[in-house]
This record gives sequence, C-alpha cells and structure tokens, in this order.
Amino acid sequence: MSESHDGSNNPAPETTTAPTPAEGGAEATEHSVTVDPPRDGARLDMAVAALVPGVSRSAAQRLIEQGEVRVDGRKRPQGYRVVAGATLLVRIPAPPPRTGLVPQTGSELDILYEDDLVLAVAKRPGTVVHPGAGHQSGTLVNQLIASGRTFSIIGGEDRPGLVHRLDKDTSGVILLAKSDAAHAALAAQFKDRTIRKAYLAIVLGAHLPDRGVFRSSFGRRPGDRKQFTGRVASEREAVTEYEVLMRSSLCALVVARPRTGRTHQIRVHLAEGGHPIVGDHIYGRAYPRPGSQPEAEVAALKLIQRHALHAWGIRFVHPADGRWIEVIAPPPRDFRTVLDAVFGETWRETLSHVLIDG
Repeated sequence: MSESHDGSNNPAPETTTAPTPAEGGAEATEHSVTVDPPRDGARLDMAVAALVPGVSRSAAQRLIEQGEVRVDGRKRPQGYRVVAGATLLVRIPAPPPRTGLVPQTGSELDILYEDDLVLAVAKRPGTVVHPGAGHQSGTLVNQLIASGRTFSIIGGEDRPGLVHRLDKDTSGVILLAKSDAAHAALAAQFKDRTIRKAYLAIVLGAHLPDRGVFRSSFGRRPGDRKQFTGRVASEREAVTEYEVLMRSSLCALVVARPRTGRTHQIRVHLAEGGHPIVGDHIYGRAYPRPGSQPEAEVAALKLIQRHALHAWGIRFVHPADGRWIEVIAPPPRDFRTVLDAVFGETWRETLSHVLIDG
C-alpha cells in the first residue's frame, strides 16, 4: 500500500486530460495542470509527481529528460522552481511494445470484476505482485501479460495496470487499470483517500475493544530498513480503523479499514497494539505461546502458514461514469480452513453483514 495526501484545505489543482494520436494505433495522453499555491517554489519534477495522478517522481524525471514536460510552453530542467499559477503540460507517450516480461501460462486469473477500463482480481497468497529482485517470473504481472489484455503503462513497463499493491503473503482483491486515463483517475482516488478498503485479519488475543482506531506517525524501523513502525518520529501519519467481528479463546477475527496506505500499516498497527496477526513472523510471535489452551485452537491457528491478512473488499468510483463500484474477494482456502476450525460455520453469516466502509 502506498498513498499520500498533504491534508490541506487548499482547492485541488486545475487538471485536464486529453488523448493525442500516436503511432501504432495506441494513444498518448496529455495532462494540463495549474501549479497550486502549496507547490509554489517546488522543483519541477516534484510538482509533476504531485499534480499528475499516477506519475511517480522517477517517472516525472524521465518525462522531463525526454522533453515531454512544458512549463508555460517552455522546456525546463528537473530542478527548475515552478511558481503558483504556471501551467504544466505533461505528455505521457503511448506504451511501447513490452519486452522482458514473460507470460505465465497455466495460471488463470481469478476475476472478481471487469469492464473496458477496470479489472479487479483476487491475488492468491504467496504471489508476488510485480517482477523484482529474485522474482522475474511467477508474479501477478506475468499472469496479466499471459491474459492478453491491454493495461495502463503509466506506472512503468514492468507494472502494467498496477494502481496499488499487496504484500506477497496477503491475499485478496487488487485493482488494475486498462488505460492510462483510468489509471490516473484511480490513482487520484487513492491519493485523495476516497477509495475505501476493508481487510480481514485473524489476530492473537481476544481481549481488544469492540472498535477502535490506531493513529500514529509511521516510518522505517531504525536498524532494519525492511521493517516499519508507528513508534518513530515522522511527519507521515498512519490511520487504521478496526472492528472485532468474532472472538474465541486465543484469537479474534477483525475487519481493518486503513484510512492511509502505508507499507505494512495494518500488520504494524495490530502488532504494536498488542494483537499481532496470526502467522506474522515479522511483526509478532506468529502463534500462541507454548502451553496455550485449548490445544485444539492452537493447532487450528497453525494451519495457516503465512500472515492471516486478506484484502476482503474495495469500493471506488468508476473512472468513466462516476458509479460507486464495490468488489468483494471471498477468503481463500487456507484462511477459510482456520475460520472453520476456530469459529465453525457462524463466521460466514457474520461476514455477510459487514460493510466495506463500516
């Protein structure tokens, strides 16, 4: 998860988007944005990344170097300081033919929702979202390429369609864009925090309040850059709302609704709140302590060999017509097995009454 927002009350910058002809039948997109007061004096690359949805700072730097960015009609370097009221014209070229991404055949996508602009799939636990160090194949992106569909390329050639991500061992719904315009519209919703998400988590310990909110600063853990913590001085805020759905002797089933999108946010907040997610060896003790009773429940919790976190639902505004779309991903087999063993059949009825937005 990776979202940000400046939290100010300033009006949103004026933005227009239009397609432009490109070779090979594809279309480039042009974004005309007006520099707003908070960005007065900012570097050009940072202003482009902040004002054009779906464009990272590295992508902005690449576009500037390629001559695809104009400030009031003129090319400027990455470090140029923009002024409020200036017009930035950003042209995003049509995606080139993909190279280097290997289709993964024999693995069908688990499609939850699809139309001409948006695809939502259920990511299986253990699946890496996109290629990276040590994972050049077998990722969700490799499955997407094999499907033959066309996806946005605004986030990078190796991340077609990806508007957000899930950890390798987190299962559940993930949203994908089929065009750069759809990508920009969805990315804007993530940035403005209007998209709503709900996760199911099985946590250790049953004695947490029925409802609550974790609110903290958020950053990398000193001494281990791969881990995160809410106990660090940082200007970055993380907010997670939660609700207990069911309790047993040793654990609870909760629905977590992140209002920000920091990496590992839900796992960190629950662990540092005293209730780590079952199976999470990074941020908690993973399973009940030796000698915990009842033994049958201890054995049931050990049936899941990854952190018991599932992206259950997402709610967003459709980029074409403004309709609210809700997508639900039923828990996968390993998650269901634990729920059945601990809570019996009653969890299904309980879950049927849960809302994505609370």
